[in-house]
Amino acid sequence: MGAFTAIILAVAIAMSCILIYVPNMHMIALRIEDNKLKGGRISVMDMLKSSSEELETEGEATRESVLKGHQIRLLLPKNVTSASVDIENIYVNKTIVITINGIGKDYFSEYPMRGSSDNIVDVTYDSEDLVGVIEITLDDIREVKMTAEGESVYLDFIDPHEIYDYVVVVDAGHGGNVPGATKGGVYEKDLNLGIVLELKKLFDRNDKNIGVYYTRTDDTNPTFANRVGLANDSEADLFLSVHNNSTASGRMSSINGTEVMYEGGDSSGESKKFASICLNHLLVELDSKSKGTVVGDEVYIIRMSKPPVALVEVGFMTNQRELDLLQDSEYQRKAAQALYDSVLEYLQL
Repeated sequence: MGAFTAIILAVAIAMSCILIYVPNMHMIALRIEDNKLKGGRISVMDMLKSSSEELETEGEATRESVLKGHQIRLLLPKNVTSASVDIENIYVNKTIVITINGIGKDYFSEYPMRGSSDNIVDVTYDSEDLVGVIEITLDDIREVKMTAEGESVYLDFIDPHEIYDYVVVVDAGHGGNVPGATKGGVYEKDLNLGIVLELKKLFDRNDKNIGVYYTRTDDTNPTFANRVGLANDSEADLFLSVHNNSTASGRMSSINGTEVMYEGGDSSGESKKFASICLNHLLVELDSKSKGTVVGDEVYIIRMSKPPVALVEVGFMTNQRELDLLQDSEYQRKAAQALYDSVLEYLQL
């Protein structure tokens, strides 16, 4: 009797273990099958264009039943929920990256994308180890909104000005393999980013309904065209670029102070107005010497900017005192506070 009970208990434990691992076994089987398929990034833009044309032909009733008022519909397999969907908006490249855990290389052959191709330049897809990545390239800056309903995920691309009262673009100068001025092992790109990240903290706590876009928040180096393009394509109200200065020779000297560049070709005078506001706040907050406002039309991002633009040179890295201050986190916070206050003053908030 005791042996029989032990056998029954062992079988029960074994069955429990099997049930616990059934989902994992299912995923393992799917992964094995998926690995047999050919991979690589492919464009699925033609699928979306065909869907857009079909929905136009089939009429409003069909469109409404499929899209329910949204722009794009994605269908999820039964083993995948909307919690597995992650969306990253890379504004500076006008790219939406959608990562979905649990979908394989044949995802779009089984679950075609439906919707409108408006404002969409390309859609590509790749999958590795049952993690699918959909990249949607837009022709303009858009916010993306996801709505989940059962197995359907709906996407909408929205003009920032429909969401925010004001749009501001902030640029941390240099980055990546372009360090900017370099003194004593200190890179300008890092000082610029440090100030911008402090500024981001202030905007993140702001309740003024300002949409703030950053050309970079890490050690990357967007092209000049992408930096100013983010400001122009988003139809920003302001474009602020953060830099630090050095002497022409690059040698250490007594030259110090804060300078702000503006677009002289801006006949409205708004760029110079914004630059003057930035300079005034920085001088008060940092107690630095004024190097004035300077026409900077030889600088690409200034010359090409459609919104009022100010390129701030917070201090001189070739001045030892200012170099030491610029590395101080509290000094960076003060510089950020000055720039934050400048934006609010210009926008009259």
